[in-house]
Amino acid sequence: MLTRIVYHFREGHNKSLPSTVTHHTALEIVWTIIPAIILILIAIPSFALLYAMDELEDPRLTIKAIGHQ
Repeated sequence: MLTRIVYHFREGHNKSLPSTVTHHTALEIVWTIIPAIILILIAIPSFALLYAMDELEDPRLTIKAIGHQ
C-alpha cells in the first residue's frame, strides 16, 4: 500500500496538476457511526444474557469456602 501511494503521488507524476484528493467528512462520519450502531446492537442482547446468568433462584448446591493465611 505504501509503495502504491509513493508511486501515484510522487512529485514527477503530476507536476502541473495539484492533487484533488480531499477529505470527505460525511463519509468519515458514516463509516464511524455505522460500526458503532452495529456494536450497540450486538451488546444489548449480550447484556441481557449476562444479567440473566447472574440471577440464580434456588441453587441446588452451596459451597462454603474458608481461607486462612
